[in-house]
Amino acid sequence: MAEILAYLVFMGLALAADWGQLYEDFVLSSYLPFEVVEFSFLGLFQLGLIFLVFIMVSGEEGSVVEMIGSGEHDKLEFKTSLRWDMQRRQVNKELEKTVMKTVAAFLNSEGGHVLIGVEDNGQPIGLENDFSSLPKGNADGFENHFNNLFNNMIGPEFRRKVQLKFSNVGGKIICLVNIDPSRKPVYLKIGNNEDFYIRTGNVTTPLKMSEVATYVSSWWKTK
Repeated sequence: MAEILAYLVFMGLALAADWGQLYEDFVLSSYLPFEVVEFSFLGLFQLGLIFLVFIMVSGEEGSVVEMIGSGEHDKLEFKTSLRWDMQRRQVNKELEKTVMKTVAAFLNSEGGHVLIGVEDNGQPIGLENDFSSLPKGNADGFENHFNNLFNNMIGPEFRRKVQLKFSNVGGKIICLVNIDPSRKPVYLKIGNNEDFYIRTGNVTTPLKMSEVATYVSSWWKTK
């Protein structure tokens, strides 16, 4: 998109004036034709765009590597996968519920991050197994499946509080789930049951229904 925009700007400038005629007034025109200068400028601009994208991608990867290096804590949790059970070598729906429990807990607390595709010890293993278990085996298919799980278990009204970003770490695709705190209580819906989770330290903790009212009244009263 940036490159297309650059071309449009370049074409607009090219049509705005007779730059070739203006260039003839410079001494440099005796040594370099205007066409060479014109295409050299365009090439340098393209290289600048490529460099900018490279810097942005490297920055994102670096931040994910730093997060992995910090280890799990009250606002960061690692998940090996979204749905693929490494021991059973098959899809395990319980893993999906576990991820959504953690997301709901962060929503009901101060927010946080979930890194999917990282073992508990911080070893990146990637999302390849998750991808291969989905009809659309790539990051887009992964996010679509995440959205379906989220909408069914938590609710689409809270989806704007959660952002997914994919990064390549050591040749492995990792999904970073950034979660902002919710402005109202979030219940995890599984079948006919609704459960309530919060973060207590680096643990996702369920609350009894008798405890939920107290937590809700005290937590959101201060927001």
